[in-house]
Amino acid sequence: MKKILIIITLLSSLIISSMAQESKSLTVDELEIYIEKNIIVIDIRAENKWKTTGTIPNSYRLEYNKKNEKKWLYTLIKLIKDKNRAFVLISKKGKKAKDLVFRLDNEKKLKNGHYLDGGIDEWINSHRKVIMNY
Repeated sequence: MKKILIIITLLSSLIISSMAQESKSLTVDELEIYIEKNIIVIDIRAENKWKTTGTIPNSYRLEYNKKNEKKWLYTLIKLIKDKNRAFVLISKKGKKAKDLVFRLDNEKKLKNGHYLDGGIDEWINSHRKVIMNY
């Protein structure tokens, strides 16, 4: 009986955790609505990728790499100004941004981070505007 109760508890935790992770993702259409409400959009890809594909209009370009993580985090916090303010991270396909959003939530208590599901590739494939000037 104890084993069954433990298994049920673990499965419940996994389901709740999975649901919480999904709530952090945004579709392209959802992101456009958030942009209209002035969400902070941060493109975390490398500079050469910004130049190749462009960026979402009015997004900040803040390249993320593990070796400069402390400086990146400092700049991110200055950018959002308030740990409770919503922001969205953009990566190529969304995976890197997703992982980073959950790390920021768990380790730094930045609870209002989101990521674009499918990343900049999904934005471009949806024929949304990108900015190419740098």
